[in-house]
Amino acid sequence: MRKIGFIGLGNIGKGICKNLISAGNQLTVFDIDDKAMEHFNGRAALAKDVVEVLNNSDVIFFSLPNSEVIERIMEQYLSIGLKGKVIIDTSTSYPLSTKKLYQQVKDQGGALIDAPLMAGPAEAEAGELEIVIGGDKEEVDKLGDVFSAYCKKYSYLGEIGSGHLAKLAMNFCGLSQALIYAQIFPVMAKLGFTPEEFYGIVNNETLSNWVLGFYGEKYVKQAYRLDFALALGTKDLAYMKRLYEDLNIPAFILDGALDLCRMTLARQKADEVLDFSTPAAMLYEMLGVAKKE
Repeated sequence: MRKIGFIGLGNIGKGICKNLISAGNQLTVFDIDDKAMEHFNGRAALAKDVVEVLNNSDVIFFSLPNSEVIERIMEQYLSIGLKGKVIIDTSTSYPLSTKKLYQQVKDQGGALIDAPLMAGPAEAEAGELEIVIGGDKEEVDKLGDVFSAYCKKYSYLGEIGSGHLAKLAMNFCGLSQALIYAQIFPVMAKLGFTPEEFYGIVNNETLSNWVLGFYGEKYVKQAYRLDFALALGTKDLAYMKRLYEDLNIPAFILDGALDLCRMTLARQKADEVLDFSTPAAMLYEMLGVAKKE
């Protein structure tokens, strides 16, 4: 039995946490949302803050929205000391931030591993996630039982930041493709093709893939259920933009993708969370194409 801490009990974190408990580990959990915490009442120790998680745990998981949040927590942790502690960041974080934090943790005698996810809430709940891992191989090898508790497959990619870099690259490719379709479905509808007709054209042996199937359904039905928040996807694309800037090269099509996301987010109401598919809704509206009833 391991003493594990878990910070971030959202749709993904909740499922990972459940499976770590089911595997017989002793968990201490924290989330800023009291309702998320209450879900684990009686099954895990409910911490009053992130420091209590650190004090009660040998292995600490992060499942958080961005590197800025992680950096603030790590500032507290580094001021206390991380000797003998292992931090596993499952978030989609900025790789260069991860590298910097890794060195600071290692200098104190601790370990930092990046282990972002390649699937979603359903797979997290079922304990069937796929993850990619970066970090010191000897530290990763010690954690096979931990990863097996919530993953069906995990792949070691190399030095710290490798997992986060691979995840950002995959999101860049997939999310950019989703935005391309978000732009073209409304234009084709305006020019005489129904969304169903156009989907039939592009859903062929050459272009068909998971992104088209998943997002194409939303664009055809003009129904934008929340699966992946537009704000989170925009953050991922913005991190990729930062990487281009750090490499001192233009981001080209990435700039247009970010413009489309940010213009859509500017229309978001205060109490609303938009799905990553909603740029299509904005474009349908701009083109005067009536929403399907």
